[in-house]
Amino acid sequence: MLTLGTKLTRLRKKKGYSQQEVADLLDISQPAYHKWETDITHPDLENLLKVSKIFDVDLSYLTEEGSNLISNNQFEGSNIVANHQHVINMHSPELIDRVLKNQEQITEILNSQNKLIEALIGKIRE
Repeated sequence: MLTLGTKLTRLRKKKGYSQQEVADLLDISQPAYHKWETDITHPDLENLLKVSKIFDVDLSYLTEEGSNLISNNQFEGSNIVANHQHVINMHSPELIDRVLKNQEQITEILNSQNKLIEALIGKIRE
């Protein structure tokens, strides 16, 4: 599998862009973009969307298996990535399961809030 950095390098060269030109299009520094191409760091989702437009590729090409784009520091403090020593691929069943579980928890919280609001309204009417 190709890493994201390898994909970015190939796409950039295919378009005939320099790293500086791509960085300018993304409104980031050239050293920051260089780190993406060398797999030192990875772009966030917003920048991935910009990259997919610049290189005219589907986002799924950039995020497919093997890219390991979502790292622990991108979701630090959230419940999406429970094991902060682990990298989860954007299309992994594990991530989808966790997102669904979080959605269920949000629904439970909203239901509880609705009950509390109804109880409060009932007390106000008394």
